[in-house]
Amino acid sequence: MNERRIKGLKLNKRLIFGTKFFIELKSINAVIQLFYLSRGLDLSQIVYLSLVWTSIVFLFDIPSSFLADKFGRKKLIIFGIFLTSLSTFLLFFANSFPYFVLNYIIGAIGYSFFIGADHAILYDSLKEVGEESGANRVAGKYFSSQSLPKIFMPLLGSFIARSLLPREFLILIIIDFIGTIISIILAGFMTEPKVEKVKTKKMGLFREGFKLIKSDNVLLKFALNKIVIFQAGFVYWRIYQVLLKNAGMPVVYLGLVYTVFQTILFLMFWNTEKVQNKLGKINFVIYPQILGFIAILASLLTTNLIVLFTACVVLLIVGTIRDPFFLSQMQAKIPSFNRATATSTLNTIKNISDVPLLILVGLLAKININYVLIISAVLFLIPLIFLKIKKEELVVN
Repeated sequence: MNERRIKGLKLNKRLIFGTKFFIELKSINAVIQLFYLSRGLDLSQIVYLSLVWTSIVFLFDIPSSFLADKFGRKKLIIFGIFLTSLSTFLLFFANSFPYFVLNYIIGAIGYSFFIGADHAILYDSLKEVGEESGANRVAGKYFSSQSLPKIFMPLLGSFIARSLLPREFLILIIIDFIGTIISIILAGFMTEPKVEKVKTKKMGLFREGFKLIKSDNVLLKFALNKIVIFQAGFVYWRIYQVLLKNAGMPVVYLGLVYTVFQTILFLMFWNTEKVQNKLGKINFVIYPQILGFIAILASLLTTNLIVLFTACVVLLIVGTIRDPFFLSQMQAKIPSFNRATATSTLNTIKNISDVPLLILVGLLAKININYVLIISAVLFLIPLIFLKIKKEELVVN
């Protein structure tokens, strides 16, 4: 291996960090639900947009990852960012539910092309230069890249859109669109890592992915534990801005929620290896589940703004704080030649389970927003009771 290629592969972790950083600016997220309401959507339609997203990701996730394994992760990442950029641009004109559905379809396809391929290019770059033992640490720093811009951008976004005027929303969309353009430029400098080639047809890759998951009960349990806790946090995230605004929280404080939670998430991701070693990996898995359940109960039982603010920060953190741990544990169990496809096969499990969940949440949101919180509470309990991860099931890395 020549020195130039080694430098390029080592640079990948910084380039993928930058790529994720700029694609995740999303200053409009601080007021996204209020933006949807301003464009004529109701709360149930906001939830159903997530169902559109999940359905499209389900349809495109495995085929896109097959293309990544076959033809290169870099190409898929670049095309995925392009589609994300297009979906951001379309927000300028979206003013009805069908238009937002189109926007979500394009964005979901872009996400499908990006996710899985990014994890694969990161892990295989480390593997080719003999640094895969540091995957846990590097994964933590990579995940921090999506938190870093959200430390300051949502607060800026909530300040810009504090009056919820149309021109204020347009400024936020412009900021996010520029971020996607920078992300594409950075992705173009990445070096494609080598992938183990196996003589198998397209459906062979699919079968191998499903066969791997079916034969490895621990891998499946890890995936389900991660998925259910993410869903518990996601269900809350989809309605929290409306919940807090109805409780009397000022718009600027909605941005402050994002700033506080993303600051904590960034620090935890950046130091994930130290935190895991300090708490113990099993405790690192269990504590977020318990804290999430307690925070949901607090949200149900009080209207105190300080308690609601604190519970909101906790609930937005716990759904993703364990991601570096699960990335390193699960990727260590997946062979290189099928890494992106197997990863997307695991994502398919989530997408399938999302469909009935989001239909139920959309129906309940129309009746009473507290029913959505109850669904979240039940989801936090499921891994604690049925999907406990044991110490002997961990991969040492």
